[in-house]
Amino acid sequence: REATTIANWVLEELTGMNTKWATTLMSQHLLAAADRYGLDRLRVLCETNLCQDVAINTVATTLALAEHHHCHQLKAVCLKFVASPENLRGNLPD
Repeated sequence: REATTIANWVLEELTGMNTKWATTLMSQHLLAAADRYGLDRLRVLCETNLCQDVAINTVATTLALAEHHHCHQLKAVCLKFVASPENLRGNLPD
């Protein structure tokens, strides 16, 4: 647990991003690489991680990635997120 905290701190320091955003970005890049090189287990792990961390500022990129790499579960999670009015409320211009 302490190692995870240190790893998160290092990731935030190196990228200048909060841990959740950096983790999502890393998972997106790893998913693309795993798909390209046929690393199925890594691909599934990345898809699972991305399904758990869909957010308003990442959903469009994640949905495009899911479509491009044929990640059906991830695509469904993103579409469900976008279809939910409470996820978009307060994030759209008046």
